[in-house]
This record gives sequence, C-alpha cells and structure tokens, in this order.
Amino acid sequence: MDMEIDRSIALYLREQWEKEEEEKRKSFKEQYDPKSYIKYTLEELIEGIRKKEQYLYTLRLEFEEKKLLDGRLVIPFIKDFFDAIDDESQTVLLASNKRHVTMTFSDTPCGKTGCTMDAWIAGTESRLKAMHLHMKVEKKNTLGSMEYICCTMPTSQGYLYNVVFQMQKGDRIYAGALNCPEEDKEGMGLLLEAVAHVIEEMNH
Repeated sequence: MDMEIDRSIALYLREQWEKEEEEKRKSFKEQYDPKSYIKYTLEELIEGIRKKEQYLYTLRLEFEEKKLLDGRLVIPFIKDFFDAIDDESQTVLLASNKRHVTMTFSDTPCGKTGCTMDAWIAGTESRLKAMHLHMKVEKKNTLGSMEYICCTMPTSQGYLYNVVFQMQKGDRIYAGALNCPEEDKEGMGLLLEAVAHVIEEMNH
C-alpha cells in the first residue's frame, strides 16, 4: 500500500515538474518571439515593398514587378515565396502552402454603372452567406480607383484574415483577395494590405 502511495506521489510530482518546465519553455519562447516586440506600420511596409525588400520579423522578402492576366494587371510579386502559381488569362492563383498565404486575381469588362463600396460589401457578404460563410469587416478604405476591405472569415482550417479589393483600370474591373491566418494579421496581414496599396500605385 505504501509503495502505491509513494508511486502516486512520484507520478504527481513528475507531472507538476513537467508542467512547470513546459510553462518555462513557453514563457522563454514568447519572450524571444520577434512577434511579441516587433510592430509594423502600414506605411513602413508600403515603403519596403516600393524599395523591393522588406523584412517581416526574421523573414526576408524581395519583390519584383510582375504582370498577370495577360499583362493587364501589375503586382509587387514576392520572389521565391509561392510554391503554386496558376496564371491564366482570366484568373490567377498564387499560393504559399508553407506560409499559408494565398492571392487570387481576376478581371471582367465593366460598364459605366459601378457601385458604391457599401453596395459592393453588401454584395460580397450576400454571396458569401449563400455559401454559408460569414465575414466580419474590420476596415474599409478607398485608394484612387481601388476600394478594399479587411475582414476575417471562418473556414474549416480556422479563421482567415482577408484583404479584398476591386479596382477599375481602363474598361475593366479587377478583383483581388489576399489572405493569411488570422493570427498573422498584425504581420503578414498588414503586409498584404500594403501589397494592395502598391498594386493601386502600379496600375494608375
């Protein structure tokens, strides 16, 4: 009986020690995690993309101008970042499975009617609800000929942070959706918003 009690006490003490060690490791990791002390602004990320080089925490990103959609759309393309590139004449998909980042672009001919940002957001929400997806708009902005929103959306893999835009250029409307996991929105999410800004600049 005493041996069983001793064994139970020993197991309990071991579990407590392992729990304390795990908490120490977690605390140490958080203390030295660059995400906990490096904060970016939208303006500095835009400037970094313009200069074609930007660090995101410890990740060095290089950019180059790239024409998509048969040359109709120019974007700041992240070099050596995407492991899946599907550039068709009407739709484009860029995906980094390692970083969980995707970008999609498309365009269609447009008339002179257009729509307000509120109408566009309402239309987007309506289409998503039809697919049983509900987005939460966190920010909306207008840049020259571009309107964009930043929103979160639940998926089977967790919440996604999205930067979704529409932009008129000539006689066509361009649409883009750039996304990453919601937990990365202060870093990668902000960078994707900066990418949208630079896309607007490049397509004046």
